[in-house]
Amino acid sequence: MKSPTVIDAIVVGGGIAGLTAAQALREQGRHFCLLERCPSLGGLTRTVEIGEFCFDYTGHFLHLSRYGTPADIPYAGLENKDWKTVDRRSCCFIGGKFVAAPIQYNLAEVPEPLRTECIHSYEQRPSMFAQNATFRDYIVAGFGERLADLFLIPQNEKTMATSLDRLSSAAVRRFFPAPDEAKIRNGMESPTAVDLGYNARFWYPRQGGIDALVAGLSRGIQECVVHADVCKINLKSRTIIASDGKTYRWNVLFSSMPLKYLCSIAEDEILRELASELTHSSTISFNIGLRTPLKPEFHGIHWIYVPDREMPFYRVGFYSNISKGTCAPGHSAAYVEVGMTPEEADKVDVIGRIQPEVLAHLEILGWIDRRDVICVATHTIRCAYVHHTPARDRVVSAALARLKEHDVHPIGRYGLWDYTSMEDSIDSARRAVTEEAAWSTR
Repeated sequence: MKSPTVIDAIVVGGGIAGLTAAQALREQGRHFCLLERCPSLGGLTRTVEIGEFCFDYTGHFLHLSRYGTPADIPYAGLENKDWKTVDRRSCCFIGGKFVAAPIQYNLAEVPEPLRTECIHSYEQRPSMFAQNATFRDYIVAGFGERLADLFLIPQNEKTMATSLDRLSSAAVRRFFPAPDEAKIRNGMESPTAVDLGYNARFWYPRQGGIDALVAGLSRGIQECVVHADVCKINLKSRTIIASDGKTYRWNVLFSSMPLKYLCSIAEDEILRELASELTHSSTISFNIGLRTPLKPEFHGIHWIYVPDREMPFYRVGFYSNISKGTCAPGHSAAYVEVGMTPEEADKVDVIGRIQPEVLAHLEILGWIDRRDVICVATHTIRCAYVHHTPARDRVVSAALARLKEHDVHPIGRYGLWDYTSMEDSIDSARRAVTEEAAWSTR
């Protein structure tokens, strides 16, 4: 048996978090290696080119709060002239009509009699609830049962592929803003009371897709091994066994691998038990290229939420409304997202069953003509939305603490098992490397 390759720092995963960690290690002059299971870098922040179209792995938009512009993102070397700002316009498809999102602040746009029913239900909503209330309880108490049943519950259950009774109200408040009564009441009366909510503006490349960010973050990094799927981790010996049979030994490990999977392949019974308590949804994405412009009713709309349980998809978006640089003139590009459990995603006939259903329902709605479809690029995001269950905070805290004992530091959205932005993932990786370096020199 060959001796393991000894490396000061190993980075697992070549998405934006892993690339940021690699750049931070490079900046420190550390000896490191990045292991990526796919044939190329980028993770979920990647773009594929098919004929006249550029397709992302569904909608990936750069929301910035701590960094002012793309040029301020560390290590990426981006130029603002190559990016554009977009004021988000998203809608909810309710009663055959497009209602501005967030729907709870735009009830005046909801068609009758649904509008009156939602307002009456809001006035009759139950009082706030006990500490152990579920996400469903939180929604009903905040917005009324009619709006909850009409949109908020089915939309979130289709997206998360789980019952909202499983999710914690305390946890989801971080990404589902608390009800603002003044905005709700104002939106009941004024048809122009559009409230864009959080993340109302985002950045996107003027030409091509979101992998422009990956191209920047990967620049200059040579210490990468692709096709290196991590199969087993031994915390005691600090070794990784990759799919090519090679063994690597670390002094410090930064992992953007989904925390559930990291814990499940670690030779540690406690971590495996913790992993069994973590759950998530999967998303099957269909990127659709059309030979014609979008229909006039979609002008300026970036994406649409679809709560109807009869429809297989929870969201439909339009790349070509976000940037004309995503397809050839006279064409249009869309993406469609279908949520399901990981078990369903592993077994379902995506091309033979789900794709025809998606196209058929889009045509039933009158949103596309299947004769205009030039291509469909399909892929499965097995770990899409992590579930913020009542156990999530306890489990994640315990797992992170145990991993840290062996100098393993999860990073990024999935490494930290959270719901975060691309900016948050980048910042978590940079901070982890900086804090580890400061701690190790004490």
